[in-house]
Amino acid sequence: MSRSDDAARRRALELWLGQHLPGPVEIGGLTRPGAGQSSETFLFEAKSTARDPMPLVLRMQAGAGHIFPQPDAVLESRVLEGVAESGKVAVPKVIAAEEDPTILGAPFFVMEQVAGRVPQGKPSLHAGGWVADMAPEGRRHLWEQAMAMLVAVHGVPWRRTHTFLDPASAPAPDRLSCRIDWLAGWYRWAARDREYPVIDAGLEHLRSNRPALPESEDALVWGDARVGNMIFADDASVAAAVDWEVATVGRPEIDLAHWLFFDEFATDAVGVPRLDGWPDRNATIRRYQELSGRTLFDLGYFDIMQELFMAVTLIRQSDRRVEKGLSAPDSRMGHDNTVTQMLARRLGLPVPDLSPDWLAHRGVTPSGAGVSGRRAGGAA
Repeated sequence: MSRSDDAARRRALELWLGQHLPGPVEIGGLTRPGAGQSSETFLFEAKSTARDPMPLVLRMQAGAGHIFPQPDAVLESRVLEGVAESGKVAVPKVIAAEEDPTILGAPFFVMEQVAGRVPQGKPSLHAGGWVADMAPEGRRHLWEQAMAMLVAVHGVPWRRTHTFLDPASAPAPDRLSCRIDWLAGWYRWAARDREYPVIDAGLEHLRSNRPALPESEDALVWGDARVGNMIFADDASVAAAVDWEVATVGRPEIDLAHWLFFDEFATDAVGVPRLDGWPDRNATIRRYQELSGRTLFDLGYFDIMQELFMAVTLIRQSDRRVEKGLSAPDSRMGHDNTVTQMLARRLGLPVPDLSPDWLAHRGVTPSGAGVSGRRAGGAA
């Protein structure tokens, strides 16, 4: 963004905020937090004679060339408002949302900043950072708080707060079929007629092995459930859960499998030792069941679903690297990465070697990639 564009956006945002906050409102520069893949996010402070300076977040809808084909920032704001209304999960307070793309160049919403710390994802939180600096008992306490938050998400009374997310009206027999159809459509859009054999095999598995599940136990699905999307207070409690852009209604196993994916991705899949005090897969499943009182169905099926989900995000990230001139047009990053390795192992397929472009994306040199050049640590 040029300085003139930044000034124009700041002025337009000031005028817009003046309609939603006691004003007139003046804001400082818009700064990027350095995280996030699919929406443009800016941090800023709103100043007014009517109140103390207010730390806020601007979340702008991504363009069509980003991770998802139909991003919807206003929908995400409605998800946050519904979660806040439930009183079960701490989320940032939404100030207001705007559908008119002419104001800032895209639909957007503004929410309050939440003070706290976020565990690092790149590189793995098990490889360094403030979580690694904690004592084992402190890490376990933080993990327990995060797990309780995930369970709370699935306790949100979605029939009261989030019926607008329910895919049941789609032309499919049930919500799980809707989810598979959505994944398939997104994958076809991202693949652009290119072949990705491991992902194709994963999608065929989902279609051929779809379990019959009771929809009565469906829940609000966060969609990106992981500790890296939680802001923690100084006492290790969860101050807010963020990034709800792919929330839906469906099986809670989707979220738990997503959580487990990121746990494996940060440890075993990349050759990084697990921190003392951080529970493994079996302990995570057991604790989730204890806290939620839920019976989990065919979790391995949802492991494949979420590995496929993450593999498709890497097709888009690979294409974006090509568009930016960071990779050659024949890049294999979308085919040969840690996620497709995980998916191939799950399906019993040959495991691909890692693409040099994937290693570059992760900031890992081939000599530091681990056994046989097959591992590279971090978050997707």
